[in-house]
Amino acid sequence: MIAQWRLFLLALSYFTRIPVPAWVLVGDAGADSTARFLPLVGAVVGLVGGIVYWLSAIVWPTSVAVVLAMFATLWVTGGIHELGLADLCRSLEPERQRATGFAGFGMLVVILLLFARYSGLMALSAASLPFQVPSNVGLGLFMVAAHAASRALVVSVIATRTPATARGRTAAHVTAFDLTVALLTGFLPATLLGIPGLIGLATAIVVRLGLLALVKARSEAPPGDYLGATQQLTELSFYLGTLGAWTYI
Repeated sequence: MIAQWRLFLLALSYFTRIPVPAWVLVGDAGADSTARFLPLVGAVVGLVGGIVYWLSAIVWPTSVAVVLAMFATLWVTGGIHELGLADLCRSLEPERQRATGFAGFGMLVVILLLFARYSGLMALSAASLPFQVPSNVGLGLFMVAAHAASRALVVSVIATRTPATARGRTAAHVTAFDLTVALLTGFLPATLLGIPGLIGLATAIVVRLGLLALVKARSEAPPGDYLGATQQLTELSFYLGTLGAWTYI
């Protein structure tokens, strides 16, 4: 149990700014197995956003609370996933455009994605759940489910891609057991949200598969960029799929 707790804390230190005890970082044994805990790290990130939203909504309008919640998740992760998406978009540009040195396209995509996420979260803040929750708690549950599911899909990408070196570091190796644990823990929160959560999850899976096909065909981006883009796009897809289901059922 202590070894698993250490692996979770290692994953937390790799993918967030949340401080962990110094003894956790001593040695690197079993570091590859941290991938199984990536969805739990996502759940923590979503929980941070949900708590910030809940506290902010007590004082300020929903629009302000949503922005602060988004800022909280961005700060906790250090924006690593957004940067990955921006870099991937640049790698998808035609060679002629990349040669000009213009790097703004990727950032424009990130800005539009953040705006779409804001709009989706604003709409979901009024969504009802299949069970009773206190006021302003529901949106936090959507955020936990989206962040956990998106990172489970990232683990599925790591498990199915050929090992490669990304920015000086060898990509993690994911065993079948690690993948099973990641998918179960990452998809569970979505199932608890009922049909809207399941449809949001299905939407995220479809986008993950579509992005895989696109990148295989056109991109030479480092694996880290692709993983960041996967997280960002599947998180947004989860929100939009859930919102669409909640609107029409």
